[in-house]
Amino acid sequence: MVIMANVMIPTVAEHVVIMVFLLLPVVFVEAVVLEQRHLLKVVGALKLALLANVRSTFVGLPLGYLFAWLGLIPVGLFAALLPENVSSPISRILANMVAHGGMAPNKYDEVAYYLGTLLVMIPYYFVTFRVERKVIVKRNPGLDTPRLSGTVCLMNVITYSLLALPVIAGAIRACRRLAA
Repeated sequence: MVIMANVMIPTVAEHVVIMVFLLLPVVFVEAVVLEQRHLLKVVGALKLALLANVRSTFVGLPLGYLFAWLGLIPVGLFAALLPENVSSPISRILANMVAHGGMAPNKYDEVAYYLGTLLVMIPYYFVTFRVERKVIVKRNPGLDTPRLSGTVCLMNVITYSLLALPVIAGAIRACRRLAA
């Protein structure tokens, strides 16, 4: 593998820009769920959703990367067990999932980008759930009911599903191009 002069840097900068750009639509969707399930006023639900999402974004980013990296260890072990003719492409994809850039461009880059994004979304979901619930309870202790856990789960299932749809579509397109 040819290594280029630039250092391999995770996609932190890309994710921060994308997360900031998507913050408002996510806040609006989650505020609607909060408002409907807990009979809150619109402004109160928007405030809670905004505070919860800002906090989960800044807490979740480093934790999400840590958990995603830890998840790559079993994936790497699995890849090592594959036959040689399958192992090489999967190894290249995994390497690019971990480090976006820094390597000579290759035909697996696009697939790796989408799969890496999906991989990182998994731990983000769990971190987001925990952080957002804590922020909402701290800001509005009256909502600390068993129903709140279901609400926060629903909020995040909706938003993460909406966020994952274009990534999955991109991954499918990239796999089709790779297979062609």
